[in-house]
Amino acid sequence: MTNIKSTWLSVLIGLGMILGAMRARGDVLVATDGERFVGTVEETNATNVVFESKLAGHLVFLRNAVSDLLITPVAQLAKMPAAVTNPPAKSLDWKPPGVGTDGADWVQLKSGEWLRGQLKYVQNKEVEFDSDEMEQQTLKLKNVRCVYPAQPVFTQFVDRAPVYGPVVISNDVVMVSGTAPLSQSREDLIGITTAGNRPGLKNWSGKASVAFSLQSGNTHQTTMSASAELARRTPSTTLLLDYLGNYSESDNIQIANNNRFNSTYDIRLGKDWFIRPVQFEFYQDDPANINYRLTAGVGGGYYVFDRTGLEWTLSAGPSYQYTRFGTVGLGEADYTTTPAAGLQSSFKADITRRLTFIQSWQSTFTSERAGLYTHHMVSTLEFEVKRHLDLDVSLVWDYLQNPQGKSDDVVPQKSDLYLNVGFGVRF
Repeated sequence: MTNIKSTWLSVLIGLGMILGAMRARGDVLVATDGERFVGTVEETNATNVVFESKLAGHLVFLRNAVSDLLITPVAQLAKMPAAVTNPPAKSLDWKPPGVGTDGADWVQLKSGEWLRGQLKYVQNKEVEFDSDEMEQQTLKLKNVRCVYPAQPVFTQFVDRAPVYGPVVISNDVVMVSGTAPLSQSREDLIGITTAGNRPGLKNWSGKASVAFSLQSGNTHQTTMSASAELARRTPSTTLLLDYLGNYSESDNIQIANNNRFNSTYDIRLGKDWFIRPVQFEFYQDDPANINYRLTAGVGGGYYVFDRTGLEWTLSAGPSYQYTRFGTVGLGEADYTTTPAAGLQSSFKADITRRLTFIQSWQSTFTSERAGLYTHHMVSTLEFEVKRHLDLDVSLVWDYLQNPQGKSDDVVPQKSDLYLNVGFGVRF
């Protein structure tokens, strides 16, 4: 009886170990360029290796593009044998031989995966990296273990001027070498860029999205919306160019036709505060009787939250506004100028690894003829479909408290609401 119990206990322990190993699957694939992926080998054949990466998702490699392939014992039992040459160590201490010698930038994730390519920037707790195999990726800094730029970069810490030199991020420490070596905690890091304040395309990134629909039959309707964002970053500055447009026509009657262009330039003063020496907006809305409206101002802001997966900034400042109306009543001026005061809120939170909620709010207080009070709100759910492709669902709310009446005495509605569903491309 004792022997039977011991046998069953051994079987149960063995099954438990197998199930635990299956849960802890960690196949390793190393590409010929040195990039290393951790995940699951889905299939191997004479020409391809199909791999499910923890970071990159579904990947297909040509066999001649795979340098090393390590399959866990559980995987070997479940699959046909695969060619394995010089299996790489699974320890986080393993380092590709090209780091520091091949002229490329390298990033190691906490999962043990290694990416080779070009570092664009580190800012706002994110690492923008253009990988050889996966193209451009936006990584959460909390998921990154090490960063090895190949060339000297500009690095800025809290309460310090930017420093230039070779840098390494290792675990929770940022080390800058050169004539004045410096080592500080990652918590004090504001940003890293490869070009500092120099001109060039390396510091630019952006996104563009479009939604379009047609309806025919009893009603003929055309609806289109487009948005674009272009940003240039240095360790302590952000230049943001933003566009949003909506157009809608039903039975040859124009329902919506507006275009909004915003530009801001922020200089970060420390961990929590920033100033905005330049803020400009161009707005045009034909149905709202606004031929065009120009607003220019300055401001300052505060980071309410600034951590990985959660960011919220508030800013405010004075401005000056010029509005040219489409049509006006007899004897009325077709334009108005006014000092103004603005309040802005920008909120971004990660709901899941692929789903992000983004909301921007802009309120402006002006004279009564200029509208008295206006606000522009955009709430977006952004779902990452694949790498650079997103599915965006946005609710836009434009409000003008005191619209200017037209020459036919028709007063436009105070509120305009738009629900836009479309695809966006990040670059």
